[in-house]
Amino acid sequence: MARLKAQGLPADADAVRLLRQCAELCELNVRALQKESRLSRRTASLCFELGSQVARAAWLEAQDPASNTLARDALHLARACRPLVFAA
Repeated sequence: MARLKAQGLPADADAVRLLRQCAELCELNVRALQKESRLSRRTASLCFELGSQVARAAWLEAQDPASNTLARDALHLARACRPLVFAA
């Protein structure tokens, strides 16, 4: 987030806002998984959805290398959450 702000992306830009929410949700998901919570599948599903939204916002807001890297990393995050969503 700091890098995006330093590059001139405003703090209220969709990509920055969604990235902040994604980081907070990832922390919650880690705690749910550590506690073997029955809600961990739901939090993983939200992480998957939010990671996809971050990628989309980063891709649409600016076509520069930093935004493209953010989009790629957010998609990687979403793909990492996907197996948790569909785990038995």
